[in-house]
Amino acid sequence: MSEIEKKKEEFEPFTFIEGDTVDLVAGRSEWAHLVCKWRNSPQVRRYSRNAMPRSLDAVKKRMESPPEGRVREHIMFFIWHKKDRKPIGNVGLNHIQWLNRTANAFLQIGEPDYWGKNIATETTKLLLQYAFEEVNLHSVTGKVATNNVGSWRVAEKMGFIYEGTTKEEFYVDGVYEDVKCYRFLKQDWFKLKESETKRDQNQGEI
Repeated sequence: MSEIEKKKEEFEPFTFIEGDTVDLVAGRSEWAHLVCKWRNSPQVRRYSRNAMPRSLDAVKKRMESPPEGRVREHIMFFIWHKKDRKPIGNVGLNHIQWLNRTANAFLQIGEPDYWGKNIATETTKLLLQYAFEEVNLHSVTGKVATNNVGSWRVAEKMGFIYEGTTKEEFYVDGVYEDVKCYRFLKQDWFKLKESETKRDQNQGEI
């Protein structure tokens, strides 16, 4: 086996949800330093509600499975860029309420070079696929600061329902910002899939 093949095998991710440009993959302990870098980066964490510094030990502990008997309220994936073969961020569900079958979505592309390339949209779609087709959630929510235009545009592009704005909820750069609230329902996910299937069938008939 060549050195290139050995390196590829060594860093082969454990793909969980497959996409076109990116996959959602299981975490690896050696990637904890990347999460630490992203969580502490002034540029990356600006709108992430992360005002406290994160140590590497704290990140590693967060990545571990919850103690036995404790209900999981947080599911995180790494965003794996298939062409460049490296993790570029995190996405997942938190504040999971298993009785009500609801959760909040979070997404952070930690490498700024990959911003503005439609990766957040594809990643969001993969997360919704997981939430509704595997975890069987009823709804997924999201909150975005009004000045975080890129994020709420992704939500609206994907079809999240805008539910309203909470006034001066988010404090960033010394200013209180309003927050836009969104929700995606399971029934709307399957309507979206149905419309995409019909569109693809129509294109195939041309």
